[in-house]
Amino acid sequence: MTDTCPNCLERGITPIASRRRGQHLAHGYRCPRCNHQWAVGRLPTAYPTHTETRKAA
Repeated sequence: MTDTCPNCLERGITPIASRRRGQHLAHGYRCPRCNHQWAVGRLPTAYPTHTETRKAA
């Protein structure tokens, strides 16, 4: 799953860290363009077409 940097709007950024707790999935990102860091929490059931390929940390 990729995201867009909320600071400079760079697209297609992949997570640098992932963690799963029960049904909750958290991804940590760092923008390669502006070095901004952020985290996003998601429920995998909200993304039925996405298959998780990374192992939870």
